[in-house]
Amino acid sequence: MKIDFNYQFKTLDGKVIPERPDEEIVDKDGKKTTKKHPPFTLRKVCENVLLMPEIDENGEPKEISGEEKAKRYGLAKRIYTGTGSVDLQVEDIALLKKLIGRHYPTLTSGQAWEILDPHGAAEKKTEPQEESEPQDTSEEESGKDN
Repeated sequence: MKIDFNYQFKTLDGKVIPERPDEEIVDKDGKKTTKKHPPFTLRKVCENVLLMPEIDENGEPKEISGEEKAKRYGLAKRIYTGTGSVDLQVEDIALLKKLIGRHYPTLTSGQAWEILDPHGAAEKKTEPQEESEPQDTSEEESGKDN
């Protein structure tokens, strides 16, 4: 499946999210300028999750085989060097979804899943929970008088 890794993450109101917040820089003459950072893209998110170490629930690095590391590195390299859309296998998409969901907050994960698996993200709606029966709070049962 072809994925456009140039997708730019947005806030809920549609503003593009930068990779990092703007920085105010003061030069040697005291002149202030604002350094703007590029948009935070799906490419950057995927590169990050593929190249960072896995951490267990105790905050310790997980053991990952050399074969798995090489696979992740190869995928990260394909995404990094790809211009525009990159063709991925179902297994690659599943790995990216798993890692992004584990390492990024909801706003980023939700948008990434919509791009990586537009049909699957919509199909995985949860069933509504059954509403509990309202308790009767009539005066007769509660023993309260007016």
